[in-house]
Amino acid sequence: MDDLKDPHFYEEQQRNYPPGPPYGVPPYPPYFQQPPKKKWLAMLLSLMMPGTGQFYVGMMQRGLFIMMLVIMDIFAIVLFATRDEGTNVAMITLFSLILPVIYFYNIFEALQLTDIVNRRRFYGESEELTDPLQKLAKGGNLGILLIAAGGFLFLASSKPVWLESFFKLFGSYFGAIVLIVGGIALFVWETKRKQ
Repeated sequence: MDDLKDPHFYEEQQRNYPPGPPYGVPPYPPYFQQPPKKKWLAMLLSLMMPGTGQFYVGMMQRGLFIMMLVIMDIFAIVLFATRDEGTNVAMITLFSLILPVIYFYNIFEALQLTDIVNRRRFYGESEELTDPLQKLAKGGNLGILLIAAGGFLFLASSKPVWLESFFKLFGSYFGAIVLIVGGIALFVWETKRKQ
């Protein structure tokens, strides 16, 4: 308490606060905001090679997923076009119609992801993924899909007898089953999203 009465006490405190010009080095590097990603560049990359627009905005797993879908689709078209027992026109048509859907979805998604990434960087939003397709392509699920796709490609290229008989027996129904399952999945997804 006697220190407070000392006139030099306040003088010393004022002299030490705030610190003088020779500031110390901060313990962390200064923050520099990254420039926003350009939508036109993401679209251009997606136009040239599907999946590279996602790479540009930093969504590597999403880009690999799109590339895998395109490769699988092209492989399926070639597989059904070069079969020994004749071509399956229905399957070739189905996979040929799916290819532009994947391609244009890729472009649209690259544009949307550019906005999302720029908004996250500017406002500091969390990295939480809300889109079910993005959750599917994130982490372990993408690994499972890649393993399944690789297994299918291996089986289809080695052409075992049981797989050939399966395609011969159920080949015409496969396209209908894919469309029905896709329609049910979209219906369930939309009803969950509206709730």
